[in-house]
Amino acid sequence: MSGNENTKEFRMKFVDKLIVSLIGIASFAVIIVTIISVNYKYQKLAEKKLAELDEIPYNETYKYQNNGKSISFYKGIKIIGEYECASDCKISDFRSNQFIVDNDDLIPIMDDGQFHFYSITKGKNAIVLDDIPQTSINNKYGVIRIDGLAGVINKKGQIIVNCNYDDIDINISHIVTLKDLTIYVFDNNANLLVSKPILADGDLSISEKNNNMYINIVGENTTTLIFDTRTNTFLN
Repeated sequence: MSGNENTKEFRMKFVDKLIVSLIGIASFAVIIVTIISVNYKYQKLAEKKLAELDEIPYNETYKYQNNGKSISFYKGIKIIGEYECASDCKISDFRSNQFIVDNDDLIPIMDDGQFHFYSITKGKNAIVLDDIPQTSINNKYGVIRIDGLAGVINKKGQIIVNCNYDDIDINISHIVTLKDLTIYVFDNNANLLVSKPILADGDLSISEKNNNMYINIVGENTTTLIFDTRTNTFLN
C-alpha cells in the first residue's frame, strides 16, 4: 500500500472516530439538557404545588389542603396523611389563650364542635378535647377538658394529669385540682403529693408566697387553705 493510501485510510479512520465522538458528545449533551429540563419543570410544579398549600400554625414540618370533606397533609409536595371530617372541619386558628403543643406530629383540628389532635405518624386522632388547651402560668403545661372534666397536657401533647377533675389551677411549682369536695396537690412533675377533703365547693385559684401556697375555693363563700410547700402539708 502506498503512502497516499495509508494517509487516506488514516484520515478516514480519524474522521470516523471524530464523528462517533461528536455523536457521543451530542447524545450526552441531549441527556444533560433533558435532565435539566425535567428537573426545572419538576421544580416549577413543586413550587406551584407548595404555593397552593396552607401553613399549619407553629408547625415547621407539614402543610395542608382542605377540600371541605377531608384535610390532606403534605411533607414537601408528598401527601403523607388524610383526615376525614365528621362535620365542617378546619385547622384550628391560634387564639391568645391557647396552649401550644410543641410537637409537629400532632395537628390541631376543630371538627364537629371539638378540638382534635390528629397524629400524622399514627394516622388517627390521638386526643379529642372539648375545646382548645388553655394556657397556664406555667408554660410547661396547659389545662384541657374532656366531657367537661379537667386535666393537664404537656408540650409534647401528652396528658400528664387525666381529665378526672372539676377544676384545675397551675402555678410555677404546683398543680392543684378539685374533685368531689377533695383538693389534690401535685408537684411540678405531676406527681401527687397529698389530698385533703374540704367542705366548700366552687372555682379554684391558687397563689404562692413565702413558701406557702394559698388555695382559694370561690363559691357562695370563699374558703382558703394554706399549704406549706417545704413540708408538703396543709396548715389548716
